[in-house]
Amino acid sequence: MRISVLGVGALGSVVAASLANTEHEVHLHVRGERGAHLMVEGLHIQGHGLEMVDADRFLITCEEFEVPEGFHEASDLVILACKSHALPHLVHIAKRFLREDGCAFALTNGLGHTGALARSLGPQRVLAATTTHGAFIHSSGRVEWAGKGELNLASTPLGPGEMMLHRIQEVLTAGGLNPIVHSDASAMVWSKLLLNIAINPIAALAGLQNGELLSPDVLSTCLMVYREAAQVASMERVSIPNEMEFETRLRQVLETTSDNTCSMLQDIKAGRRTEIDALNQAVANLGEEHGLRMPLNHLLAVLVQACHP
Repeated sequence: MRISVLGVGALGSVVAASLANTEHEVHLHVRGERGAHLMVEGLHIQGHGLEMVDADRFLITCEEFEVPEGFHEASDLVILACKSHALPHLVHIAKRFLREDGCAFALTNGLGHTGALARSLGPQRVLAATTTHGAFIHSSGRVEWAGKGELNLASTPLGPGEMMLHRIQEVLTAGGLNPIVHSDASAMVWSKLLLNIAINPIAALAGLQNGELLSPDVLSTCLMVYREAAQVASMERVSIPNEMEFETRLRQVLETTSDNTCSMLQDIKAGRRTEIDALNQAVANLGEEHGLRMPLNHLLAVLVQACHP
């Protein structure tokens, strides 16, 4: 199998390096200074058994140069690992690489990415996906796999069949990425979304590490965000945890990642665009389509957007 990884940032690097330990071809599509460095030096990964992966282990194409003919529609699996706002650009690239009978999924936060892929590639070639793997890039360029989690997969009603889904699960298992197949794609996506919208904007605006959100007053605000979003999930007929179950899960995540700085806070500190549009803003917009007032999610979105460069 040929696997293309588009978006070789922290998470994409972990995915690529993990798959390099399998028998499959791994293709990376890179760009910019980091991409040029990767073409020469390979990937320098630390954590959970990963280490330096030489550049010659990968097939590499570069966005700044013409893609050789042999890469067109040649990939059995395309994985897009990116921020939500980078997805539209990478979707067009994925269409170039993916085989007619291939499959793609996106590892990105928020709502809408599965639909965006399906509209471009066709629903029969798209899986829903989320992940709890955590990674970041040091100033030296070295990637640290900071937290080994799960890679969750689910097919949509018009999506790939069970045979394709389990074939991909076997490949990801061989790479040590701990894939788990779910039966309900919407429930899987919303389960991750609820945690993101309850944690990220509050931690980002207050400048708090995850564990500091366990303060009673702050945690209460996190749950208020959940309650608004739960109304939207109900209107969308998505099965989500009840408030008690969600609070238990929220506490577990905050305790497990207590020393972590969430990605949204990292982005604001670095002057980068955040993913708020696909998170709280998307929930607020969807709620308003159903005639629901979403004051807290809308406020959080506006405040985070005001922090963008």
